Amino acid sequence: MKTLVIGIDSASPFLIQKWIDRLPNIRSIFETGAHGVLKSIVPPESVPAWQCFATGKNPAKIGIFGFTYIGRDRHLKFGKTTPEIGCLWDICSQRGIRVGVFNVPGTYPPYPVNGFMVSGFPVPTHKIWSYPNDLMRRLDSAVGGYEIDVPLTKPKNMKGGEKAYLPQVQRLHDKTLRAAELLMEWYNPDLFLMTFQAIDLVHHDFWKYMDDQDSPYSNVLRDWYINMDAAIGDLRKLAGRETNVLVLSDHGSAPVSSALFINQYLESNGLLTIKGPVKHKGETYTKLRKWVLKTLPPGAIATVYKMTPDFIGHRLTESAAIERTLQNLIDNIDWDKTLAFSTGGHQAHIYVTYDLVDKLHPIEASQTRSSVVEKLCNLIDQLTDPKTGKKLSPIFHFKEDTFTGPFQYDAPDLCVELYTENEKIQVNPKLGTKQLWSSSPHFSSIHTREGFWGMTGPSIRQGLELDAGLLDLAPTLLKSLGITPPIDCDGHALDQILI
Repeated sequence: MKTLVIGIDSASPFLIQKWIDRLPNIRSIFETGAHGVLKSIVPPESVPAWQCFATGKNPAKIGIFGFTYIGRDRHLKFGKTTPEIGCLWDICSQRGIRVGVFNVPGTYPPYPVNGFMVSGFPVPTHKIWSYPNDLMRRLDSAVGGYEIDVPLTKPKNMKGGEKAYLPQVQRLHDKTLRAAELLMEWYNPDLFLMTFQAIDLVHHDFWKYMDDQDSPYSNVLRDWYINMDAAIGDLRKLAGRETNVLVLSDHGSAPVSSALFINQYLESNGLLTIKGPVKHKGETYTKLRKWVLKTLPPGAIATVYKMTPDFIGHRLTESAAIERTLQNLIDNIDWDKTLAFSTGGHQAHIYVTYDLVDKLHPIEASQTRSSVVEKLCNLIDQLTDPKTGKKLSPIFHFKEDTFTGPFQYDAPDLCVELYTENEKIQVNPKLGTKQLWSSSPHFSSIHTREGFWGMTGPSIRQGLELDAGLLDLAPTLLKSLGITPPIDCDGHALDQILI
């Protein structure tokens, strides 16, 4: 094997540094190669972050802005990986290099490569999730039922709560690791690229216990970083000493303070209008999902999903719950009277409604759009943390500065990260809340742009500490494999680390 890429979804460089003495394999990669903080994209979400990593391009060049988002045509859009966007494994495949792509979020449906592809979440039930097709059955048999995701929700909403949730995460991780080892043995690819999901799962729900020494869950995050480090060691050993190894996270994480109902704020300031009393479609499935999670043993839920017809099973997933929230925006917003709306996320993705602006001010449309964005910034700049009463610290990302490419039109006009000291504000797009804030956010931690990277091997210089951008790594990997990166990459090869 020439190159092994291990993605650790959501891993924080600050927690890695906190526990580095307990992470011998990551520490070894740092000490024998190069490493640093890795700046993620806007938005710092697994899709499109993994696709942007794999192409070296920003979202507007590949046309992916999230797992699920609202297009300018006011229909739901779904981010997915295709050969046309130019991932590094496709470039390598075209040059005869054997590749393996395993468990990368947003790679369903799988497609032909010179090697194999096993899709990462989300994947519908009863669908083919591997290329070649027969690999699915082989892998499923070898690991005792392959699992792509933990089909659950917040631990407190499921039967058995947090205590029952953690074994589900462990089982998913164990099967992911075993499957990765088998794929390396079966195919011996030149380039093997994969991700682990468990760190992200425990971040979202157990970060709040990290500083509570009286909690039985105070060491969950630390123990999972140790667990992940051991998996890195196993895979690195299997790959061999002549392999270049890259470990990275697509983004980092930070603790959550409160949740802001962003569309309620826009409505109260005259930028958004709803048609009338908010009608939530799909409430039957929402209630059924809650009943399933509270009633069935956690270990049985994955089996139930597999046995249920897809048109029902999908509606019980977390992905479908997000789809319903966004569809409710489409259905309930009065588009003839709304200047801006937000789809929420780990930051506030805010869209100006161009058709209304163009209708009101056809000549000065561009100037009017800018004035709406300016008003949005002024409003957000006035927000204070309800817990402390202190003014929030927003980070604004403007469309023209952040997104460049053929799909720029579809990008949000404004993305905002909201911080309060060392915590982050979760942005909830739900309509009809009648309240601006919630002191019980859905997650314990949410994503930040600060991830990590470390690379070692025969082609990598030793002892370099270098902060980089997520888009720099695909060009660096390609160059280490003797391939000139495409000229339309936004990132640049880290030449200083290559021998």
